[in-house]
Amino acid sequence: MAPGRLYLSKSDFKVARTCPTKLYYKKNRYPSLQDEDPYLELLADGGFMVETMAKLLFPQGREIGRWDRPDEAFEETRRALEEGDGALFEATLVHGRMMARVDILERRGRSLRLIEVKAASFDSERDGANPFRGKQGTILSEWRPYLEDVAFQAVVLSRAFPEFAATPCLCLVDKARAAGEHATFDKFRLRRGTRRHGMERPEVLFTGDAEMLRATHVLALLDVSSEVEEIRSEVTRAAESFAETLSAEPIARIPPALGQRCKHCEYRLDLHAEGPSGFRECWGALADADPHILDLYRADLLGGKGKDVVAAMASRGQSRLEELPRDEIRGKAAARQEIQLRHTAEGTEYISPELKGLLASHSYPLHFIDFETSACALPYHPGMHPYEKAAFQWSCHTIPGPGAPLEHAEWLQDEEGFPNFAFARALRERIGERGTVYIWSPYERTVLKEIRDQMERYGEDDPVLASWLEWMARADNSRIVDLYALAKEHYFHPRMKGSLSIKQVLPAVWESDPEVRDSPAFRQYRRIEEGRLLSPYDALPPLPVGEREEVVTEGTGAMRTYQEMMFGESAGNPEQRQTLRRLLLQYCELDTAAMVMIWSHWNRARA
Repeated sequence: MAPGRLYLSKSDFKVARTCPTKLYYKKNRYPSLQDEDPYLELLADGGFMVETMAKLLFPQGREIGRWDRPDEAFEETRRALEEGDGALFEATLVHGRMMARVDILERRGRSLRLIEVKAASFDSERDGANPFRGKQGTILSEWRPYLEDVAFQAVVLSRAFPEFAATPCLCLVDKARAAGEHATFDKFRLRRGTRRHGMERPEVLFTGDAEMLRATHVLALLDVSSEVEEIRSEVTRAAESFAETLSAEPIARIPPALGQRCKHCEYRLDLHAEGPSGFRECWGALADADPHILDLYRADLLGGKGKDVVAAMASRGQSRLEELPRDEIRGKAAARQEIQLRHTAEGTEYISPELKGLLASHSYPLHFIDFETSACALPYHPGMHPYEKAAFQWSCHTIPGPGAPLEHAEWLQDEEGFPNFAFARALRERIGERGTVYIWSPYERTVLKEIRDQMERYGEDDPVLASWLEWMARADNSRIVDLYALAKEHYFHPRMKGSLSIKQVLPAVWESDPEVRDSPAFRQYRRIEEGRLLSPYDALPPLPVGEREEVVTEGTGAMRTYQEMMFGESAGNPEQRQTLRRLLLQYCELDTAAMVMIWSHWNRARA
């Protein structure tokens, strides 16, 4: 096997299954939106922790090195299997142009158990022993990518070591299990800096008692032999076709199938971004349309069920938003799409005639609230279940009455312990039972409902708080008003394109309304850089944390900052903890300030 030989890895296979053309861009290292995606990094961190926990269940396991030299790693794997029974971590399998690194490969006599570790979860009490199939016995779509991952590895294993019988397994997080003292998030410390498989892979240090962990972990090992056998032929054909493209010099690019799925392509960068553009190479001159048909709100619903209008337009050489045939607009998103098309063409803002009246009907005081929560595979505290929410922060801006000055209150957990009940008590004390509570999306209502359920689960005896949470979480509680829903029905600005994210709505308001920018309450967010007015989120000041500067501008960053403050290397450094606390507070405060800015603009603007 020659140095530099290209292999189809399991990560390559997974990408190619979403879009075969992406294999070419991935192998040639085209710039991608995923290169520095904080959410994907957070998921990866959780995956590394779960993988470490799984490996601790095999105390005699042995790590296979040489991950950057697959041919040598394969030979090391072969020698290790020849030595007899045992578990291998990161065992490397190679056959032809295919290569797979197996999280855990266990030999027992002439049998091998291939174990793929995932941070994905199921509930063994609710889902039973096989969560992968629906009531009709077919494989559920949400599990198919995981099963195809295992099937790909099983194909390579059977070809690399045909003399062994193999049992494919998935190791998953079981939400029915409560974490023991040594199976919690704080017992797994991440240390940054190691480059692996073309990405930064942190080293995970376990600081707990391994024997206790094995008795109280939150994982389940599931045999997926029948599922893998069912999809094996299809996976084999796909893998062989993808691998074949890597044998060409240069690599062959599988022609793209343009359509609505391109909307969220990770290779769709800004039109002015430097470096090669996968999206441009797929779409050619059609990539330059601005606004693009992919910028339409819910473009996936155009034409009705099963119809890809975007693909049909691309086949005719069309990609501009205004080229959309109007008869393709139908269904539940039609009204919103019509508003976007009309006001984009006119270059005008839309505010419905009803919006100001709706806002005027809401009783004072007006509370604008936002929560920050975290739901990790490995719980923060003993007794918690995987992916159970920990609500660690809220911000609330309040307008007590018409013309009254804006008030702000906040709460952030910075002491050890389960935060949710203290979180809810402090929020109740702040917003009580009077007035209107504004949120952006239904998420806050969902969090309050989960905290109420947790009170029951953990025996928290506070009837007043329980009754308040039940009332607040009710779907018919008219006290809670979702500004996201109001924006969807009553507001549009061309700057937003097809998005209703507050991160897109706020810049539109900020740029178009000087009264908002000049308000004493919001002047701190006014910043111009290279002649361009920045969004308030981009204007948040970075703060020094050790030798680097950090800033939190989105929810995933808030989760990671909270984890670092409470459980990371900064936990024992009072100065760094205080800085991280300030980062969290300034971000969450802006989230509720943003809601006030948008509300203020809606109240002043003409329909």
